[in-house]
Amino acid sequence: MTAPTLQIAQTLDARGLVCPMPTVRLGQAIRKLNVGDIVEVWTDDPGSQANMAAWTKNTGHQLVSSAVEGQVYKYQVRRMR
Repeated sequence: MTAPTLQIAQTLDARGLVCPMPTVRLGQAIRKLNVGDIVEVWTDDPGSQANMAAWTKNTGHQLVSSAVEGQVYKYQVRRMR
């Protein structure tokens, strides 16, 4: 049995941006989505690992998944409120 594929409402390419800009852009993007929608964020900032976890905890949204593919960090964040 395979895991279900998540439906991504928006992909946010924040490669080339450094802290805090990936989370700033995520905040702008997530406000335009419906509650329950998922945005996928791509960044090449290694500091994003701690920043995404802290941002989702502080804002009440859900960090659904995180992965590293080569030099790109990918996060899926669900809008919770």
